[in-house]
Amino acid sequence: MVKITIFLLVLLFSSCTDKNNLSISAEKGIIDLSDEIIESEDIIVLEGEWQFFWDKWVLPKQIEYLVELDSFQYVSVPKAWNNYKNIETGENFPSQGAATYRIKVKLPKNLRKGIAIKIPKIWTANKVFINQKLVYEAGKMTTHAKDAEDVFLGNLIMLEENNSELDIVVQVANPNFFIGGILENFEIGKYKILLQAKDVKQTWSGIWLGLLFFIAIYHFVLFGFRPKQKSTLYFGLLTLFLGVIHLIFADHYFYEYLHLHTKFNSRIQFRLYYGSYFLLFPTAILYLKSLYPKESKRFMFPVSASLAVLGVLLLCLPTYIFLGFIQPLQVIQMIIAIIFGLTILGTAMYRKRDETLWQSLGVAFWLLTGIHDGLNTVGISLTEYFDLIQFGFGAFILLQMGIIAKRFSRAFKRVEDLTINLEHKVTERTLEVNERNTELQQQSHVLEQKNQHITDSIRYAARIQQSILGDKDSLQNLFKNSFVLFKPRDIVSGDFYWFTEIVINENKHTIIVCSDCTGHGVPGAFMTVMGNDLLTEIVINKKITRPNEILKLLDEKIEATFRNQNTRDGMDMAIINYCHSTRTLDFAGAKNPLYLVEHGTIQEVKGSKHAIGGGKSKYHKRKTRKDKDFETSRFIIPTQTTLYMATDGFQDQFGKGKNKDTELLEVRKFMKKRFRELLLEVSKLPISEQETTLNQILEEWKQTEKQTDDILVMGIYIE
Repeated sequence: MVKITIFLLVLLFSSCTDKNNLSISAEKGIIDLSDEIIESEDIIVLEGEWQFFWDKWVLPKQIEYLVELDSFQYVSVPKAWNNYKNIETGENFPSQGAATYRIKVKLPKNLRKGIAIKIPKIWTANKVFINQKLVYEAGKMTTHAKDAEDVFLGNLIMLEENNSELDIVVQVANPNFFIGGILENFEIGKYKILLQAKDVKQTWSGIWLGLLFFIAIYHFVLFGFRPKQKSTLYFGLLTLFLGVIHLIFADHYFYEYLHLHTKFNSRIQFRLYYGSYFLLFPTAILYLKSLYPKESKRFMFPVSASLAVLGVLLLCLPTYIFLGFIQPLQVIQMIIAIIFGLTILGTAMYRKRDETLWQSLGVAFWLLTGIHDGLNTVGISLTEYFDLIQFGFGAFILLQMGIIAKRFSRAFKRVEDLTINLEHKVTERTLEVNERNTELQQQSHVLEQKNQHITDSIRYAARIQQSILGDKDSLQNLFKNSFVLFKPRDIVSGDFYWFTEIVINENKHTIIVCSDCTGHGVPGAFMTVMGNDLLTEIVINKKITRPNEILKLLDEKIEATFRNQNTRDGMDMAIINYCHSTRTLDFAGAKNPLYLVEHGTIQEVKGSKHAIGGGKSKYHKRKTRKDKDFETSRFIIPTQTTLYMATDGFQDQFGKGKNKDTELLEVRKFMKKRFRELLLEVSKLPISEQETTLNQILEEWKQTEKQTDDILVMGIYIE
């Protein structure tokens, strides 16, 4: 176990070292490699003297003017800017503020194609410009702590070819964090080499992350077998907290995934990081107390736990407030925990307890890295690295693995005689599990039967609904060139179509309705039946054909139906009345629009802001129904015009589209603007192909996403 522990320690720290790095320090803000021959495997590290403009974000085109005015100073990068002395005042710059960095790199002639720049993780919001072009932006640039949105994520940017010089400008904003500036190196090299280096680093980091969680789970399992051995529980919690810290701050694939594909942001990140950090110390005291109960004092854990509780309570405050109290509380908690830990271990060593040497060595790693980071936060840099305490904890944890393993080995030897009855107990437990499984299978069978009965009933209801609505293809009997794309989300639909032909004063009129009822599935289907019946009564029986009057009467009847119910059930609807002889089209809508495509352009005719039914309109505080009006729009339809009506199901469908900034796929809605552009594009196709094309585009957009809502699109081409 000792050999394994030493190997893992070497592995841990070797993962932090750089290979094939070419360190040529910048002088006066310039790295001149124009006369150098750089190997393709080399990585150029941009360290040394950078130009530094304090308390301002300088645009690249303005920077030469400020250089002429000598409004800058040279600083060493990487380093926190609170470690720099202001040449005007002689004092260190504050942690919070705004600054601009600049460096010029003259590239060697053999390194001007296929190169990239590695932008490191800057701990606050930043922008990076190269040759006056914005190539990367992270977080929100602001000097107000309330508005801060930091993103702790670097990037690898491919550079334009045949550049002989790179003018790199970095703007950094830090309104609330305890340390600011560029803390890690920018690097330039072949894209493939930088990508390989990044992959290697992230792979090692991922291995370390997986190892931490594996160790935590392993010791939780051990605690499950030996609940009296509390040291395994506390050790598992230690590794778990360290794993959470590593998960949300280190460079690995999981960290990138959290930022790019979830709602993970700096507010959550800060709270998880500091919450885990505060809980580390009282857990460490509990761990030492479980190993050396006689050497620990009763007050140690309550004191450490009180500070942790105070820290966690501070995390409930807004981010810009709690960040002002976190740093001193961290320092106080760390000092107290170190004193308590050294007291326990010192007493144990004096009394010659088992494994105290290994314990002391682990605490020494922890202590030294903690002191290193503490000095770094107050402006005293011992090394170029930052946040080494995680590696100190890592060394501490690996050493504790050996100690716990040795203690368990001794414990298992003492209980070997108890394993004789193990097989019998396992058999009994297996029989109980099998009996339970049999019961669960029987219950599962009953549930499957009930589910099948319900599904069959809904499918029968779908057939009834279809017979009420009629065949969607029968619209072609009224308009030869037409289609209906009808896709219920569930078996039955809350969207419905309705159309009829009626003669008025010897003129043939076609009335078409496209409607979206409240809800979907079975509740929505009930509303479609009501809507279908009411439209038949209003239009066919009462001969009311003006679209606005149809909507008004339909609204009255639906609200009358639900008057005594505390409900907002209703429907959005679009209605057209087309006179074939005069080519006149009347349209009225309840929230739903009409799209007209003619001469290669699309016009959206919006409906009223009111829905049908649904209680009081949210747009008017009205006392009478007269305030809820629906207006009719009239058009003379020219030849070769295409009409479209649709519910909001298509435009609200979630799918995977490319992010314009990152070029990565992300889940988003199709959106109304894109749907309108799609209708214009599809209108160029024959009407017989449009339904298939729309359905194909919808399926390609959805990919693995589930259908969000019922979908109904109706199209008519008027020759």
